[in-house]
Amino acid sequence: MNNSSAKNTMEPVRGFAGTLADFLREKNGVVSIESALVFPFMVMLLLGTIDISYYMSLKRKVTVAASAVVDLTTQETVSVSSGALDNYMEAADAILKPFSATETKVEIVNYRRSGSDVNLEWSHSRGSCGGTPPSASASQLGNLTSEDNDIVMARVCLNFQPIVGYIAGIGAWQVEETVKQRPRNGLTLDCNNC
Repeated sequence: MNNSSAKNTMEPVRGFAGTLADFLREKNGVVSIESALVFPFMVMLLLGTIDISYYMSLKRKVTVAASAVVDLTTQETVSVSSGALDNYMEAADAILKPFSATETKVEIVNYRRSGSDVNLEWSHSRGSCGGTPPSASASQLGNLTSEDNDIVMARVCLNFQPIVGYIAGIGAWQVEETVKQRPRNGLTLDCNNC
């Protein structure tokens, strides 16, 4: 009799333990549950990889565009016109394709040494990258203009919105590059209508 009463009291415990053991041994649906848990991370990893390659391509194109703009500008002889500078900005647009030309901002500035001071001589821009015109520190400008030459700087910037940013709520950030160069065909470079 004692055995039957012991069986009856153990049966609910054994029933729960048995059900738990059966649940743990069951393999149907495990792949679906694991996939549901891992899938969002895999999607974020894929989109993050796409964003990184997209950003690296954009950064490289912005650098090449800034270099091209300042290179074309410094090839001018004594002076450059604002129309020519507009054409150089269009060259930057061509370099940046397939990225949007309407969102591309280009700034070109020229610093000139006057005695021991280096001052902003002229500037021309399409849009604004924000902040002050592209510049270098006073000591850098002083060193770069030690031969009483001008320094021409071009800054190109474009906004980058990562795909992951739409999902994670991260806003766009600005990709920009500034390139400095001396005029090639003389010490100074003036600008007409700037």
